[in-house]
Amino acid sequence: MNKKGQAMLIFGIMIFVFVFILAVVMTSPLKDFTDTARDSAHLDCDNSSIATGIQLTCVVIDLTLPLFIVTLLTAGTGFLVLDRRQ
Repeated sequence: MNKKGQAMLIFGIMIFVFVFILAVVMTSPLKDFTDTARDSAHLDCDNSSIATGIQLTCVVIDLTLPLFIVTLLTAGTGFLVLDRRQ
């Protein structure tokens, strides 16, 4: 591996670690947001007699945390794996 390849590998690893740390740090505020949005004062997702649109909104809110983590880890892995030759 030449020096440019080694530098790009180290750069990819640095980006992956940064994105992983970002995902870990942002998990708690996103979890708090999800809990606040679902409580009885806001969307009231525990109520079984709410409208279909609000139920779908509750499902989307529930999916934000896993989708956020998967998106960040995928982006970090992409930086780690992709070859940057031009």
